[in-house]
Amino acid sequence: MRENDDNTILKLALAVGLLFAAGPGFATEIPVSTQTEWAAAKKTVDLPNGIKLAYSEMGNVEGKPLLLIHGYTDNSRSWSLVAPYLKNHHIYAIDLRGHGKSSAPECCYTYLDFANDAFLFLEAMKIEQADVVGHSLGSLAVQMLAAQHPEKVRKVVLISSTLNTGGGPGTWLWDNIKPLQPPIDPNGKFMTDWYWNPNPVDERFIKPEREESAAVPIHVWKGVLWGTTTGDLGKISSLIKAPVMIFWGDQDQLMNAPQQAKLKAAFPKARFETFPGAGHNMFWERPEKAAELINSFLSE
Repeated sequence: MRENDDNTILKLALAVGLLFAAGPGFATEIPVSTQTEWAAAKKTVDLPNGIKLAYSEMGNVEGKPLLLIHGYTDNSRSWSLVAPYLKNHHIYAIDLRGHGKSSAPECCYTYLDFANDAFLFLEAMKIEQADVVGHSLGSLAVQMLAAQHPEKVRKVVLISSTLNTGGGPGTWLWDNIKPLQPPIDPNGKFMTDWYWNPNPVDERFIKPEREESAAVPIHVWKGVLWGTTTGDLGKISSLIKAPVMIFWGDQDQLMNAPQQAKLKAAFPKARFETFPGAGHNMFWERPEKAAELINSFLSE
């Protein structure tokens, strides 16, 4: 009889332990993958428009949803250096169509297409509202998403952004990307220029990042290039109702100071943070500082 009593007590203790473990004080955390594990840890979801979107899920599953959208020819790995400092949030870092492990259709690669995929992703994940952070091309998609679907976006962070890339013949992007032919050498001059940073970046990150970028299909490289020639997002900036924070590295050779002045004019209430001495990818160069500012802004 004593043995049965002991077993009953043990089962009750285990049940109580499990009950508490499931409570709010015991949030489940999805760890941030290592650089070696990153690609294999991605998940995918089929969107109703036929796109299979890959994504990395991390952080506190009971935290507020945080959607991260990377730049031109990057993928969710772009956020791997900053993600460990953002893990109080429930992070979803997507691979844009044509990038990483997502579908790469022949068409189309405008800001509107990327924003629509992001909206459908939020719907598929049953996320009613998210904070959204976008870098470079991703920041243009974020502006479109926040303008079209203000109910879905709580706060916006634009990193290395602009209202209009000013793409087309005669620009660095056009003149360097239009002639590209596969295979692209990840260690060649073009790719080392593409991933130039004025400050050191972790080599364990930048090497696979450069290799994955070089593997992006050539029709995607050029599809995005054509997409950058269309549209001035200044025409829809007034439709964005979410609070905005903007990051800019003053050594950014793609998104220059005059472009930042136009951003400030379009978002006069935005919090603007300059990273002195940093470049287009300042959140790779100074991930802890970038995360500190993001956490502060999202918690205000």
